[in-house]
Amino acid sequence: MERYCNKLKAGGLKLTPRRLAIIGLFVDHNTHFTAEDIWSRLQKRFSRCGLPGVYRNLESLVECGILTRIQQFDRKKHYGLCAGSHHHHHITCIRCGKVDNIEDCAFDSAKKIKGYTVVSHFIQVNGVCGGCAKAAPHRDRVWGKGMFVCSEK
Repeated sequence: MERYCNKLKAGGLKLTPRRLAIIGLFVDHNTHFTAEDIWSRLQKRFSRCGLPGVYRNLESLVECGILTRIQQFDRKKHYGLCAGSHHHHHITCIRCGKVDNIEDCAFDSAKKIKGYTVVSHFIQVNGVCGGCAKAAPHRDRVWGKGMFVCSEK
């Protein structure tokens, strides 16, 4: 928890009871949550806890590198604890929702792509984790329900 408190301070954010409670939920449960999940859990501890405030706190925690946004196929924004202390990306299991870090990045040294100057990027890779593949190896390979893929014609 000390590591996350240091990241809050480095990001210029105060160590508020609500922020610490949000971080604590992620540390204790080691999973990802939607803002609504966090909100429902915080209402037990904080009587004046609104959903917009939860969203603001989650986004602040993303900006200072404590949390990461995860796009799941339910089209809701999920958040997960970002264990890496350096630049990395994420891979998400489309069956169980597990999220792992990817250390490699093809854009670390890129300055221009097709005339664009790269100022930032976000990459999330989706797949099936080893546990899900072993548990249901012959399950239909339905993926990306509601997902679109951009391609050139």
